Amino acid sequence: MKGSLLVASGLVLLSGCQTLAGRGFESTDIIVDVSGPPQDEWVVRSAPGMPSNDWVADFSDPVLTALIHEALEHNTDIRAAAAVYDAALARADIAGAGKLPNITGSASIVRQDMANSSQAGSTVFGLRANASWELDLWGRIRDTANAAGLGAAGFQADYAGARLAVAGQVAQNWFSLIESRLLVELSERDVETQERALRLTERRFDSGIVGSSDVRLARSALANAEALLASRTQTRSSLARSLEILLRRYPAEAITATRDLPPLPVLDGVGIPSETLRRRPDLIAAEYRLQSAGLDVDIARKRLYPALSLSGTVNSNSTDLLKIFDLRSFADRISADLTQPVFNSGRLKNDVRQQRALLRQQVENYAGTVLDAYLEVENALDAEQRLQQLETALRVSLNEAIEAEDRLEIRYSEGLATILQLLDAQSRRISAEGRLINARKERLANRVRLHVALGGGNYGGVAP
Repeated sequence: MKGSLLVASGLVLLSGCQTLAGRGFESTDIIVDVSGPPQDEWVVRSAPGMPSNDWVADFSDPVLTALIHEALEHNTDIRAAAAVYDAALARADIAGAGKLPNITGSASIVRQDMANSSQAGSTVFGLRANASWELDLWGRIRDTANAAGLGAAGFQADYAGARLAVAGQVAQNWFSLIESRLLVELSERDVETQERALRLTERRFDSGIVGSSDVRLARSALANAEALLASRTQTRSSLARSLEILLRRYPAEAITATRDLPPLPVLDGVGIPSETLRRRPDLIAAEYRLQSAGLDVDIARKRLYPALSLSGTVNSNSTDLLKIFDLRSFADRISADLTQPVFNSGRLKNDVRQQRALLRQQVENYAGTVLDAYLEVENALDAEQRLQQLETALRVSLNEAIEAEDRLEIRYSEGLATILQLLDAQSRRISAEGRLINARKERLANRVRLHVALGGGNYGGVAP
């Protein structure tokens, strides 16, 4: 279905026909059309209720919680986003200063000596104060301050988004590191299995039961297992270093994964699409930038109107230092200036045109961000179901593979099966076990992706 998004006063609503409004917009209303889910519910069936507000705690992994806390405090991307937000606040304060008068003061000392005269020179002391103030007749200065404030709010949402993204990255890297440890342990057991199979084959060769080709196949299987072990060990080291970088640590591979993946938490619910639009930092940032762009149009249009400025000067001069502070010695001047653009080669009108085009760009950016949010949630919800089916099937596959390997190992020792049959059974069991480990990790990682797509919440008790 087609829906429209209302962007106003910090809220995002799905409705039949709404427009861009709020913050004193005077420009033409902008309708944000975007395809939305029917009846404000996700297409992929999901559990009713709202999502967990502390998804990190749901994993019941104290090490993960501690790692996320550390990353939120030290991560370079988060600190950079905080600096950008601080700079935006400063720009907003600068823009807000335009609503107040500008006052400057100066003091002077002038020594006057009479040339070719026996008279003593004199010293003149002076004080001067200048004040200027542009009256905000059309609200342009107010709009400029509000636009800067909205821009700062957008960067604040970016900062929250950076924190959420890093929390998600740490969680996914942590689960990948645990998976890598489990795969290394699996490869170590596989090497032991292949060594045992090689010893058995060599005994059978020494007894003249099998030929040398069986021995070579067993040696090849052992070498392949050792190669896979080396590869998985390298992957584990790389994942540990990547996680340390997220924590702003030196990549020393000092982080050790726990012995097993945590159980998948129960999913209480995912809420409804309109609630997701209120939670996601990237959508909040896009909304603020859309509002700011709307004000920029009004600001550009109001530059076409006359501007009224008041200015005043107060000064005092005296040869007596103390008398310059005497109110009777002050002279003042007050003036009012009314200016109206007359000819500027169309610069101001083209500025309005440019700002309207930039507003249309922000409208499309916002619509695209909304669709991306829907896509991420629907994909994660779909993956929840598919990965559960995958894990169930892999558990059956692993159990059958273990039974087949055990029986073939006995049959091979009795001379009733070939080395190829045994190696094939071992390969199937190892593959099924590795895929099951990966499926368990993917379910955890997908749950993290789902919570990030839904906008997060608290991260181990730390608010975004």
